[in-house]
Amino acid sequence: MTTPTPMPPSTLTTLSTYTACDISDALLALSLPHGGFIPDLSPVSPPASATPLIALASTLLYLPLTPPPPASTPSPAPPSNIPAGSHWTDLVPEDTILIQAGPVSHAAMLGGILAMRLKYRGVKAVIAHGRVRDVGEIREVELPVWSLGTSTVGSGGGVKAHAVDVAVEVGGVRVRAGDVVVADPGNGVVVIPAERVGEVLALLPGLGEADRRVKEAVAGGMGVAEAFKRFRK
Repeated sequence: MTTPTPMPPSTLTTLSTYTACDISDALLALSLPHGGFIPDLSPVSPPASATPLIALASTLLYLPLTPPPPASTPSPAPPSNIPAGSHWTDLVPEDTILIQAGPVSHAAMLGGILAMRLKYRGVKAVIAHGRVRDVGEIREVELPVWSLGTSTVGSGGGVKAHAVDVAVEVGGVRVRAGDVVVADPGNGVVVIPAERVGEVLALLPGLGEADRRVKEAVAGGMGVAEAFKRFRK
């Protein structure tokens, strides 16, 4: 289990002035796969503000209740680190955005009771790469949640929590505890590897200025190809 390393609040504050699209542009410029974007997620319990939520990642790996045949498993799962008699909701660090990963099944990864506990413990949001249920209850406790879809079936109907704060892969994007998650209600969810945050911050102002010039030129009648040629390098 990896404990997220604190990041200066000013870093997250600066990142919060940009959209998830801006940050993906920077990650693509750094040749990060998929621009850090986790596809197909929708905010089933949107935050109160349209401003992107930004926080360090914590992770939760689910496994199927019925283990698949060994030949179908590309790599072994890490050992479980959830102590006997404990519940994973008590192990998620406060002020993080929880990334839930595992097999996408008919069962939900998150429901109303779990959301209530996470909210009480100070978790900022949940990104469920699977289904959630009790959407009304989740919205009542005002926990922002993104998911691939919904279900009426609890997690006991198909998956089990296995390990917290281990490296996971969601939608082709690798996420580790301590990476930066940008959950943008309008555009989507992007993950910045912790070790690339400085490079992203260095690129964002220049990319933003280039886009500003392109928009200004196109609004003035210039063709898109010419505007890109002039202002995007």
